[in-house]
Amino acid sequence: MILETSALADHGYRALAGVDLGADAASLYDGRPLSRAARALAVAMHAHPRDALVLQGWPLRALTEAHLAAPPVGEAVGVPWRRLLTEVPAAVAAPESAAGAGPLRTRLPALLSALWAPLGLEPPAVCVLDCRPLGARGRAVEVEGRLVIATSLGEPGHHALLQVFHEAAHPVTDAAVRARLGAEDRARSTRKGAPGFAAHQAYEAAAVAWGGAVLEEAAPDLLPEWAAWRTRWGI
Repeated sequence: MILETSALADHGYRALAGVDLGADAASLYDGRPLSRAARALAVAMHAHPRDALVLQGWPLRALTEAHLAAPPVGEAVGVPWRRLLTEVPAAVAAPESAAGAGPLRTRLPALLSALWAPLGLEPPAVCVLDCRPLGARGRAVEVEGRLVIATSLGEPGHHALLQVFHEAAHPVTDAAVRARLGAEDRARSTRKGAPGFAAHQAYEAAAVAWGGAVLEEAAPDLLPEWAAWRTRWGI
């Protein structure tokens, strides 16, 4: 497991934190005044939920600033995204403290092994990014066989550990959910009340159930913290 920071991820998620998505499970909005680009991007993300899902993970895939500004989405989302990036400073200082780093280093490797062990598989290489604009939330993508997970390590207690653990459960459970949903998966949306929100909930429910089962066997001492984590997200 690798712990890092990323100026590109920080830039991308600070930009997304300026977008008010309203009743959306993926919203990172931090309450700042809304720019025209932010308002336009919110409208576009609501109208194009699959592009919105791509954009939520894109800062973890970007290799350069130019790459960050060119996600594989339609122009309805891409144009306001590029404008928004120019409004948000790209520079980022290394975090001064990381309360969540200790639990990650001491507990995460064993928890990752426990997630995959019942399937007879070894966990992939994992890189955890300390990305403060995400706050308590997490994002994860698979890049060339490596699982890249981002969250803020400034959160107290074991929150960062359990958020990363939850994101790491998705690669184990998502394929079965996708197969079960079939064509319904194409309408998947993080926007509450949208036709595809039930599909999003199915993915989350499967990952939460698997994570809880693994903790019961591998780390029962973390179950109270897990219950608090679930309560925080209402799941």
